[in-house]
Amino acid sequence: MDTSIVREWLHQVERDLLSALNCARAPDPTTDRAAFLIQQAAEKLVKAASVAHGIEFRWTHDIAELVDALPADASERAAMAPLARFTGYATAFRYPSDQQEEPLPAVADIEAWAREIDILKLDFERWLGERAGEG
Repeated sequence: MDTSIVREWLHQVERDLLSALNCARAPDPTTDRAAFLIQQAAEKLVKAASVAHGIEFRWTHDIAELVDALPADASERAAMAPLARFTGYATAFRYPSDQQEEPLPAVADIEAWAREIDILKLDFERWLGERAGEG
């Protein structure tokens, strides 16, 4: 399997996580923007898994839909299912609205979410390396 495209997706996950942490840890934290970047990292991680499994996905921010498209026996499916809770942050805070559905996260939330996604990414990278005969 050519893993180069999958690794590009994973690189984007890393960049989104770094940017989210930078937003959250700034002197004037912007956790609303950080939450969007957390959502993007989660979405891209699931899309990386989709590409690794040869699945064409619809361009969507709906993480649950993306996870549901993974093979039923794929370990990533169960591991990544909790990421669906970040879907709302794809659009929350990005447009003026009086109907905010997602709570504004604290810096500690962003840090914990970034760790969670990074751990899933590392687990997925191990699986990817084994599948590609790298480990």
